[in-house]
Amino acid sequence: MKTYSQLMWESNAYITITLDLDEPVEIGDFAAMFAGIGEQFEAYLREHHPQLRGKAQMYVREVRQGSIVADLFPNIPDLIGYMDGILIVLGFGSLFSKRIRNLISGQYIEDAKKSDIKEIGETIRAVSHDTGGTMQIESLKFEQGVWSKNLEISFSASEAREAERTLADQKKALDAVSHVDHERVLMTFERSRKSDTDLDKPTGELVVIEEVTEKPKALIYGSELIEKKIKHEIREADDNIYKKGFVVDANARLKDGRVVAYVVTDVHQVVDFPD
Repeated sequence: MKTYSQLMWESNAYITITLDLDEPVEIGDFAAMFAGIGEQFEAYLREHHPQLRGKAQMYVREVRQGSIVADLFPNIPDLIGYMDGILIVLGFGSLFSKRIRNLISGQYIEDAKKSDIKEIGETIRAVSHDTGGTMQIESLKFEQGVWSKNLEISFSASEAREAERTLADQKKALDAVSHVDHERVLMTFERSRKSDTDLDKPTGELVVIEEVTEKPKALIYGSELIEKKIKHEIREADDNIYKKGFVVDANARLKDGRVVAYVVTDVHQVVDFPD
């Protein structure tokens, strides 16, 4: 692992987090802040720059009465361009600040998973547990021989608690999505795609399981093996995929008592329908 001095010498951009607290911070909340923001950064890198393999390295730079200053560096061995580091840091700073502002105003995180909610909650816990402190996020970049600083967001302990309430509400909404099992049911396609998709997310494809409902619903692949089996049939069949049926095990995802998607967990048989 690189030292702080090495990263400072090699980097052209990084994030600074400043905690100004009225009370001593509990060590678990302090550690959770580092873990939460580091995990968010690495998730940002995976989603927006999947060609780069990297991680966040964080260092406590300064501790004084009531204040803690920490720096986050992107440690990316295969970073290609000099400007990439700046773009990555500024992109993450902008995304993080937008998420916090939205949560403070009562807006949910778009397309959030439970892991996103957990990580953001960990990041703001240290300041939310304080009586009246603040947390500040700044991005710094080095261009044309000069370091410049940009304030991404500064929020108070009371605003952090507002954000936590929004996170709690969003988690309840995610928990409200329930699962019902259906074994060896016939599934047909209303809309298909040849390209691969992310697991545990709607694929853009629509399928019908008449035993559950005649209306088309979103398809979600339960594993890479299931996706490979079904995608093989789609690619081989071309337009004839609509003349095939799949005997599958599936979970019907419900929201407010209505089916919103099917998670296919097994494929038992592929059936060719007669013309």
